[in-house]
Amino acid sequence: MSSNNTLPSTTPEATLSGNSTSNIDDTLLTEITEYFVDRGFQPSLVNSFLERNSRLDFKTNEEIMFDFLNEREQLDSIIFIGIEGSEGVESGEDKELLMKWGLTEEAAKELRDSVRDDAVWFQRVLKHWLLDWIYNPGSLFTQMRFDKIFYDPQFQRNQWYSYERKGGPQIFASSYEEIATIGEDALLGCNTKVSNLINNDFKAFFHATDYQSAQSISKNGIKLDYCRSRLDFGYFQSFYLYSSFDNAISFVKNNVGFNGIVVYWVDMEKAKSMRYRDLVPDENLWREVVVSSRCGQYSVVDDDDFVHGCQLANPRQILSSWRTYDGADVEDSWQSLIPMAKWFEPIRHLQLAVKTNKAVKFIDSCHVGVIYFPTKG
Repeated sequence: MSSNNTLPSTTPEATLSGNSTSNIDDTLLTEITEYFVDRGFQPSLVNSFLERNSRLDFKTNEEIMFDFLNEREQLDSIIFIGIEGSEGVESGEDKELLMKWGLTEEAAKELRDSVRDDAVWFQRVLKHWLLDWIYNPGSLFTQMRFDKIFYDPQFQRNQWYSYERKGGPQIFASSYEEIATIGEDALLGCNTKVSNLINNDFKAFFHATDYQSAQSISKNGIKLDYCRSRLDFGYFQSFYLYSSFDNAISFVKNNVGFNGIVVYWVDMEKAKSMRYRDLVPDENLWREVVVSSRCGQYSVVDDDDFVHGCQLANPRQILSSWRTYDGADVEDSWQSLIPMAKWFEPIRHLQLAVKTNKAVKFIDSCHVGVIYFPTKG
């Protein structure tokens, strides 16, 4: 995002108590401000926030960013969830809420328009889209550099290459339709890192994301610190995998730009020898876990290494309903929402949550490659 975006703030300058930055070096303030502005945030809001906070030199830019977002959320709690998908709300109205988070009008429009399919947009709360934006800021240079690699004629389409590279083998596909046509079995069958293809004790899992994140995961491994908390399976941060190749494609196919699917070939016998919980056979427990997790409550899965079960189809509806309570009886308020939990129909989207460092180490050892492809939204 260009640092020349100096659109005036459209958000009221409400403030929370804080301390002055009078003793902070101007060079540090400039660096922090540029970090925010490069990610599309309104300079006036950023400057106001920084001026009211001290000891910035003891925090990373990422920590300061989260402090800023926490303050924005306290000023207007509805911006956590968003309003699109609610009755009578048209597509595009979340752009105004993104500006309340602090994005410029241009950045808010670019983020919302990057997901063309409204049904995909509704599946996630607004803050999670914003965090994706922050973790992977638009960069013309890196996009151009990846374009050059992706379209290099030495790489034929739909073949595994670079087995010796740090991030393992990779495929460059012209589109998601191409890899969907090839199919999961054929893609795995021609990957020499996949052994025991007909062994029922092994199973493929897929993590779909933008190409920058896919590159980082393949080279540096899974980092739970970068994952979100309070999703479907637990209060704490977890890394999620799809067991269906088609579901993984569907997760990113309506985005705009380059995407990646990180592929894992998992020995299920070893995975299940750890603290592994399968929620599929117990629908009542599944509902309790996903609602408690989404509402920020502890649940029985928080100490597990792995949790397997259906993806929640209506997180916005549940969170929106929960936040209408006044907080006088938090426990009863979230428990009353348990019957609302729904999975996707007609085909349930099954996922595996990787929840502990022990589980991460094992899954990292199961990594067999990355599939890259462009999408137009």
